[in-house]
Amino acid sequence: MNKKKARYIIIPFLSIVFGFLILNIITPDKKYSIVENRNLEKKPVLKDIKEGEFTSKFESYYNDQFVFRDEMISINKKSEVKLNKTKVGNYYLVDNNWILGMFSKLLSEKQLNDYSNAINKLSEISLSLDKDVYFTMMPHKTNILKHLYPKYVDTTENIDINKNEFRRRLESDIVTYIDMDEYMLNNFSQDELERLYFKTDHHWTGIGAFENFKMMASRIDLGVSQDELNNHFDRYKITTVKSKNFIGSYNRNLDMIVKEEEYANYAYIDNTKYTYEINGKKKKEEDIIATSRNDKEWDYGGAYIRGAQTNILNIKNEDALVDKKILIFRDSYQAPTTWLFSDLFREVEIADPRNIDKIDKTYKEIIEESNSDIVMFMYNSSGFGSMIKTMIDKGIN
Repeated sequence: MNKKKARYIIIPFLSIVFGFLILNIITPDKKYSIVENRNLEKKPVLKDIKEGEFTSKFESYYNDQFVFRDEMISINKKSEVKLNKTKVGNYYLVDNNWILGMFSKLLSEKQLNDYSNAINKLSEISLSLDKDVYFTMMPHKTNILKHLYPKYVDTTENIDINKNEFRRRLESDIVTYIDMDEYMLNNFSQDELERLYFKTDHHWTGIGAFENFKMMASRIDLGVSQDELNNHFDRYKITTVKSKNFIGSYNRNLDMIVKEEEYANYAYIDNTKYTYEINGKKKKEEDIIATSRNDKEWDYGGAYIRGAQTNILNIKNEDALVDKKILIFRDSYQAPTTWLFSDLFREVEIADPRNIDKIDKTYKEIIEESNSDIVMFMYNSSGFGSMIKTMIDKGIN
């Protein structure tokens, strides 16, 4: 090969290599991948060198922050769909337009001990302030609809193992554990369960949340009889909003490749008046609940409530069933229950650990400063570990 021909090959090759290198340097780091529905690795710090994790963390960081990464993943997913593959990226595409997520990994002994110790510590603090404490494990779609997964999937027991090992480590004399997974699987048929979840999203529907909320309320010491509680729930009406399409999180991450019409639904009581405050500042309902109500389409957060609207959110209802206040540490599964809580309690205080990083308070301080009668940790059965880790990272004490 003569020098002239070599130049035609080497110069474009080096241009591409150095071009990507420069782009990777000047492009700001991304915090989240919509395509993969997960947080991306952060740049390693000095602490990682001391702990001997710098090399592995830098490799993960570089892979996550590689320029055009999401675009290349998207192209790969579309090609897999055209090949009629059941597993596409981190999802399973099965009959009747169901999109199913991956099962969570098994938690280590250290993780289980760290997470349970954090909840036990905050429960002790709450109990010392005469607050009742509950840990409500909400039923993630992955765990409830296991019957829809391909037979070759061998991780279907991971969520049950994680939550059972976690529950075993909680101090039952100071925190009451409410297992919604167990309730759903024991009280609904497979067909009924499927009607309580979105096909293209990872959440339950408003009706699914309502069915479970009724059970959860019966497990809380509210100071009312079961008959009074039943009469309260008999007042609810159900509505489905068909004027706008629902954009499922799983489908969005797959570039909307599944064509399925879905709609948000709600359980509500007529003519109820709520007042809303975020960190002491009054807010309108449309700034808090269903913030995408005027859009042509909406996602789960836009139809119900986003975590950004819960830092820290207070809702008051003078006509509530119970003259008590509840403080809820929540994840996104809690969203459709916001009005349900507000119909039940005189005051509801809600905080999402992923959205209160700018609030200069530890969780101990949040609990101490709240005049709530009840403290509830309300996380889903697939992601409860990551939620508690977020709490630990901010500071328990």
